[in-house]
Amino acid sequence: MGRRGINRRQFIGKTAAGVFSAGLGIPLLKGNSFSQNAAEEIPTRTLGRTNLQIPILSFGVMNSDSPDLIRKAIDIGIKHLDTASAYLRGNSEMSIGKTLDEDKLRDKVYLATKMRFARDNDKNTFLESGPAREPLATKENFQKQLETSLQRLRTDHVDILYLHSCYSSEMVTYEPMMEALVNAKKEGKTRFIGTSTHSNEPEVIRATVDAGIYDVVLTAQSVTLDKKEDIKKAIAYAASKDIGVVAMKTHGGVRRNREADPGIDHKSAFKWVLSDENICTTIPGMTTFEQLDFNFNVVKNYALTASEEMAVRQASSIQNPLYCQNCRSCISSCPKGVEIPSLMRAYMYAEGYGNLLQAEMTAEVLPEEKGLKTCEECSTCSASCQYGIKIYERLQALFAQGLTRT
Repeated sequence: MGRRGINRRQFIGKTAAGVFSAGLGIPLLKGNSFSQNAAEEIPTRTLGRTNLQIPILSFGVMNSDSPDLIRKAIDIGIKHLDTASAYLRGNSEMSIGKTLDEDKLRDKVYLATKMRFARDNDKNTFLESGPAREPLATKENFQKQLETSLQRLRTDHVDILYLHSCYSSEMVTYEPMMEALVNAKKEGKTRFIGTSTHSNEPEVIRATVDAGIYDVVLTAQSVTLDKKEDIKKAIAYAASKDIGVVAMKTHGGVRRNREADPGIDHKSAFKWVLSDENICTTIPGMTTFEQLDFNFNVVKNYALTASEEMAVRQASSIQNPLYCQNCRSCISSCPKGVEIPSLMRAYMYAEGYGNLLQAEMTAEVLPEEKGLKTCEECSTCSASCQYGIKIYERLQALFAQGLTRT
């Protein structure tokens, strides 16, 4: 597979300029359709045993570093901002911290951030040791990462601290990380702790509940997920044990550039997730005022109409989804055991979200023998997806965007 597109240094420079200058380079068009009493129009639910009352629409501040968008979200009644230490290489946390500090808004919102550590993909758990370039899953490195996040956010504590991107029960119950989270809570650096998951969601949700230490779980849920009903049952289990549930990936995916839009109605897809009252809130990523306006208007009345229910059924039957289902069965079809699900996630960021920086970060943390470098050396690709994702074409698209290990 030949290397294409701009080189890594050009890619980083181009991406950073696009992201940091104007929230991914997308014009922030100030909408004017918000009412004077907007905050009263967003229904609220209780986040499990935290007892936090949170509007069902929250702000996933993953792809934007716009202070104006953050301010507008808070103005219309959003009370929960979700970020992570790795988003925009820390610029998401810095933008939030600067905005809340300068506008004296910290006491008006609930802050959540996430800690991510290198993982051993062969064992479905975290690395205890590894190359010096990788952050290791130790309590010491957890503390360092948390202190960095608090400094960026300009606060002495967050409201929810997640162990980021767990895809197995072993990750959820990995003792060094559990101890680090519990210690952070005891020290007052977070009020509540939880896990986030994009893969094996039913297993991870149930393991989070059964671990007995967690307060919240953040899970992917979408009409396009093959296991959505199993996820829904696991969410109900969490709610029955008073564990707060937050949902992401709620709109069914956005297709750009290389693949035709299969006809997903994002309004009905979002409503379908909102209709599950076991979910306290949702964190769609937003980069424009138009997206904020769209989501605000959906949550005011999220009852599905007959035509929207039909749209949900159509979306549920779509083959070749944008989102990788993270079943991991594709790995065995690759003779070199490449971490294909992570590369498909990078594709999602690049092609679905237009977030090249997050795409690169997702790809670059993989060991060389499990990542794009290995794919680049292959002239053919035998890996296959049981859900119809065209793996080879998506890898080619990543190379065309400039992603590479060299």
